[in-house]
Amino acid sequence: MKVVIIGGSTAGIAAGLRLSQAGHDVSIYERRSGAGSGGLGLLLTPSVQQGMNRLGVDIEGIGRHIDQFDIRDEDDLPIVSRTLQQTLGVDRKSFLERLRSNLDPRIVHEDMNFIGFESDGKDSVKAALFEDGTRVEGDLFIGADGVRSTVRQEWNGGPQLRPTDSVELVGTYQGELPERLNSGALKFISQGNGLAMGVVPTSDRSAVWYMQCDPRRWPQSFSGVEERARWIRQIGERFPDPVSSILAGSDLRKVHLWRTTDRDLPENFHRGNVLLIGDAAHPLLTFTSQGTGSAIEDALAIGALLDHNVGNGCDLDRLGGILGEFSRIRKPVLKARLVMGRSMQAQFLRETSEQDQIVPICA
Repeated sequence: MKVVIIGGSTAGIAAGLRLSQAGHDVSIYERRSGAGSGGLGLLLTPSVQQGMNRLGVDIEGIGRHIDQFDIRDEDDLPIVSRTLQQTLGVDRKSFLERLRSNLDPRIVHEDMNFIGFESDGKDSVKAALFEDGTRVEGDLFIGADGVRSTVRQEWNGGPQLRPTDSVELVGTYQGELPERLNSGALKFISQGNGLAMGVVPTSDRSAVWYMQCDPRRWPQSFSGVEERARWIRQIGERFPDPVSSILAGSDLRKVHLWRTTDRDLPENFHRGNVLLIGDAAHPLLTFTSQGTGSAIEDALAIGALLDHNVGNGCDLDRLGGILGEFSRIRKPVLKARLVMGRSMQAQFLRETSEQDQIVPICA
């Protein structure tokens, strides 16, 4: 089967790797160059690592083991402390480079801006069209082009993105890790103020930090680069060590603003022979830390379904049934994560402190 994947981040690379391993003729089209921007941190839980192993990806040597996650208030009093088993903190760029290194580089095409599909007038796509005039025919088209997916907008439709209620500012630290980070990760929550600060070590001399904000109370998160850098430094003084030293070792002019959002689940993740996966299909609020794991699961799920159902060929009706089964399998899992993320965000935005909170582990 000829599979055209639009989007070359986690979901697209993982799907391309899984389907090419199964013998499908795969091509991936990514609008950017390289492995994407760095600076975003990930926690690779045992289940994510198992998924990577199933894809044949060796994750040895990337990231840093995270044995403990401590969540405290702004007075440094404990809220929750969790022991983590076989969990790695990694930066997103290193993760994507390792994932992508397992692909045949000839199937990845960069600087390719998708603009739409050529259709037969029904619910079937014949070719993907790109800004430079390239036309790519295929049997199955997979939209893996992120939260604000052009594939979804141009073809699949469905529920709209929900408005942004919280934002995250994410940056990187380079240097010797403060002693408090030797055993794991930290998060400080200013309860009832819509503000939190977390740090995840990603190597022996690097970490990713994130600041979660309610933009209604903290509109400074949308300020220009220099003004926002001054505000971040000032806000950091509200929190205990090692926040100040982490910010002092960071270039605050290179902070990434992440407008977090989500989307109600559609009835199906496909229309005709076009399937959405990853954030293009089901953007999840970052409070649950489930985006990367969900993308890997999607890739493994569609790979397994095609393994079991596709022989020498597959007509459109049969393919539609396979893609419908993908939705049936994935939706219950994703719905639970969607509900949990919204509960966590509602709690974070609430203007009062609460006991027995649902506490997000990481951004």
